[in-house]
Amino acid sequence: MENFLKALTSEGKNAGVPEEFNYFGKLIGSWNIDYIDNSTSHSIKGEWHFSWVLDGMAIQDVIILPDYESGTTLRMYNPDTHAWDVAYCYTGRIMRLEARKQGDKIVLTNLEDERRKWVFAKIEDNQFHWQDVMVKDDGQWQVKFDLYAQRM
Repeated sequence: MENFLKALTSEGKNAGVPEEFNYFGKLIGSWNIDYIDNSTSHSIKGEWHFSWVLDGMAIQDVIILPDYESGTTLRMYNPDTHAWDVAYCYTGRIMRLEARKQGDKIVLTNLEDERRKWVFAKIEDNQFHWQDVMVKDDGQWQVKFDLYAQRM
């Protein structure tokens, strides 16, 4: 297992990822999270861990929401599109998304349903705000879930 972890993880970003596209670099590390279902106001406390992987060309995370969901996301910079190709895997499902900067937000658009988006609304050194959004027919964004994170 030690050889696998050594081969997978990286100490930092690869020079092949231009700094202007290093959207997710501030996320590296471990976070305590509050995941809030806006339809019920139910909150789940969990953890989210991020690391550079694959020679620093990608960021992988593990999210743990006890008794609800655990999953992993692989974000790989695509030099041809200047976007990030994203795959989120959890029990029984894989979602493919593409991440691009829109103003001060990072918007991940579901490639199977462009109305479904994940948004990093704010990323700071010690906290971030993430949202699961559905774009309604009139173009308005309905925030289904909010996630607030504090660095461990």
